[in-house]
This record gives sequence, structure tokens and C-alpha cells, in this order.
Amino acid sequence: MDSQTKIAELRSVISNQLTPLITGDYVLMDAPNYRNIGDVLIWEGIHDFCKTLPGRNLGTSNITTSLFPELSPDVTILLTGGGNFGDLWRLFQEFRLKVIKRYPRNRIVMMPQSVWYENPELIKEDSQIFAQHPDLYLCARDRYSYEFLTEHFKGCNILSVPDMAFFIHPDTLTKYRRDNTSRKLYLRRLDKELVADTVIPDIGKRYEIRDWPSIEKQDKGLALLQPFLSMAYRTRHIRLLRRLTAYMADTVTDRLVRKRLVKKGIKFLSPYSEIITTRLHALILGVLLGKPVKIIDNKTGKLNSFLDTWLTDTDNISKYENSQQK
Repeated sequence: MDSQTKIAELRSVISNQLTPLITGDYVLMDAPNYRNIGDVLIWEGIHDFCKTLPGRNLGTSNITTSLFPELSPDVTILLTGGGNFGDLWRLFQEFRLKVIKRYPRNRIVMMPQSVWYENPELIKEDSQIFAQHPDLYLCARDRYSYEFLTEHFKGCNILSVPDMAFFIHPDTLTKYRRDNTSRKLYLRRLDKELVADTVIPDIGKRYEIRDWPSIEKQDKGLALLQPFLSMAYRTRHIRLLRRLTAYMADTVTDRLVRKRLVKKGIKFLSPYSEIITTRLHALILGVLLGKPVKIIDNKTGKLNSFLDTWLTDTDNISKYENSQQK
């Protein structure tokens, strides 16, 4: 199946699963305000998907600026998807737990996530808190995560939904797309999800070895954002200031993170004719741009699991095979 047909198929799955759940106004409470372009691509996909909904966006905040406002029971709370459900990136899971505890009367929809736990006690603790919410929907973006949530989070509604980055509007991709060159990319992640013994002999002779540019070097937009986030954090308990400072930080975040990093990610990947990646969203963005992509799995296994769940029939997408890779 060619990439454009596959994209249309996955967008249809997203619409069919999520549109019936969000019938009125909504808020997004944990937009990514940090340098991981992959998570920002998810945010862009959520942003574009929400344009197809009948309700209004009553606010977009992040874990620094969220003031946990009073919400009418008919407002749906959206939580951003990604790969931070579990205990590997615990800060985000702790915020998710706070939202679930504070809003028992509101429907909560967690956008597609990959799940990873190393501590079985945290699985029990989290599942007990989640099970107490009467109207909670958890979207799993791969088969492993779906089966895990179905087994351990029995009190919740579990859905199988592909990553929200597939809902990025085609105009955004076309606007920044450039013609392929002879350059080839090995995108090797630099964080704790990297499998340390991954080996590709002499790869540097054939491929450029990079991570997302915003990971390799501090982005200027993110640097400009920091004073606004700091101000919002310092004034979060000052009634007369906290709404203003949070609004300023959220507005700047939308301009300097979402719009800027989406553009940077597309412009970064678009010239390459071939991609090998250890990051899931380089795979997804590669599909969106119609490029050949091979994957090397990360610590949590989410790349292989996502490919096996959604992309096995997609042209020019495969797992990297290397006899020296452990």
C-alpha cells in the first residue's frame, strides 16, 4: 500500500474512534512545551483533528501552566498522547493522575499512548486510580499497549488508535517539503530510550548521524519561552496574576513550540532520500513525507510494536536487519 493510501486509512480510524467521544467543548491540559519534536508533531495532529469537531477549544495548557480550572461537566478533557504512559517518564504520568483525581465529573480522553512499566507496584497504584473515574477513555497506539491496558486497567474504556501525528494537515507538510537529495539519515536518539548496544558498522560513511535538531542544540524559540514559563510557575498561587501569566506562557508556547518545532522537524527530514531511525516520529513523519524508512527499536519496543500494528502493509517501511545488531 502506498503511503498516501495508508495515511488516509489511519486518519479514518482516528476519526471513527475519537469523534463520537468529543461532542461538545473541550480543553487540552498537557500540551508538550519542550524540545522533543515527535511529541510536538502529536500536538499538531491533535490541533488539526480538533478543527473537525463541533465544539470549541476552551483552553490549551501544559503541566507548568495548568491551573486546574473549574469546568462544566459537559466539557471533555483531552490528554496528549505519546510514549510517556507508565514509569519511564514519570513526571507526565503523575500529572495525568492529578487530572483524573480532580475531574471525576468530566469525560477524559487520553490520546494514543505507548505504555511502559518497569515497576509492577506502580501498575497497581495507577490502575486503581484510573478505575475510579467513571468516564475515562485510554487510547493505545500499538497492539502491545492495547493488550497491556486491557489486562491491567480493567475499569477504563480502552481503544486502539494510531498516533495523532497522522492527522497533521497535508498543507503543513506540503508547505515545508523539499525535494529529495542524495543524503541519507540515521536518526539515533540521544536519551534514555536508546538501546545502547545497537550497532551499525561504518554507518557514518553512508548516512548522516543525527538526532532531532532541537535535541542536539537548544532551540532559540524554547529559550525565549523559558522566562514566560518561569513567570507562570512563580505566580501560580497569586490569584490576581496567575491567569494572566499562564495565558501569556500558553500563547507563547503555541507560537514558539508548536508552530516552530513542527516546521523545524519537517524541514529537517524532508531533504533525505532514505531514513533509518530509532525514534518513532521520524518513522511517522517519514511516512507522511512518502520516504523509505527502516526502524531500529528503542528500549520500550514501541517502534516495532507500532509498525507491526499499523504499517506492515505500507510500501518502503521495514525493520532494519543487521547481523551485528543485538
